[in-house]
Amino acid sequence: MRTLGSLAFVVVAILLFNSGYESRRFSREVIEIVSIVCIAAFGLSGILSFLKLLFPSELVLTPEGFSVRGLRKSVLIPWRDVQAFGLVEMPGGATMAGFVLKPSAKSGSRDRSVTKFMVPGFDGTIAVFPEEKPAWIVKVLNEWLQRYAPDQ
Repeated sequence: MRTLGSLAFVVVAILLFNSGYESRRFSREVIEIVSIVCIAAFGLSGILSFLKLLFPSELVLTPEGFSVRGLRKSVLIPWRDVQAFGLVEMPGGATMAGFVLKPSAKSGSRDRSVTKFMVPGFDGTIAVFPEEKPAWIVKVLNEWLQRYAPDQ
């Protein structure tokens, strides 16, 4: 849906740029600058959205840990570094899976972010959008945590 919205804004901006329209309020130069900024911003957003459609984020579970593979680099979080998984309520009512790292794992300088969403009480969120509900993802992650890091 985001891809189509971006495409619509780009098309409108191109039409406005090529129309020769000039209002009483804004000069032609201002309209052209705004059109170019819209084309650049929404064009880039549309390209990134399209790439996310082609290469969706994917939660990868291994005996060593978990990672989310997508457009960004994949970072492996070892099971031994995870304290717990839980449901995260995002602003707007969306629910995601989140994780809390052990205090000893937080002291490392290594980048451990799995996604860009950070919320209070959690060290990171897992932004994958499968057909399964976030509660099911948390259940599976906790089962893997118990299996591969039973000393939790």
